[in-house]
Amino acid sequence: MRATNTGVSCFIDTHGRITSQLSDPETGTSFLEGTLPGEVNVPRHPVMTLYARFGDWFALTMLGACLVTWLVKRFDGKTRDQR
Repeated sequence: MRATNTGVSCFIDTHGRITSQLSDPETGTSFLEGTLPGEVNVPRHPVMTLYARFGDWFALTMLGACLVTWLVKRFDGKTRDQR
């Protein structure tokens, strides 16, 4: 479900397809006030995404890799200057 400050504007299924959309039948515009009644099916046992399983581990790993790279470059430059 996609909601805006004017109400629900469309329903999107679990595959990312728009199943119904609020629009003006005359102009086709979706910029109008209104609500879109619909049914939302929530699976009882959804497939867990990578983020849901492991959380921020990927972002933290990349942050650590950047930090290690920065430290190596920083201290490698100092040892070259001392030679």
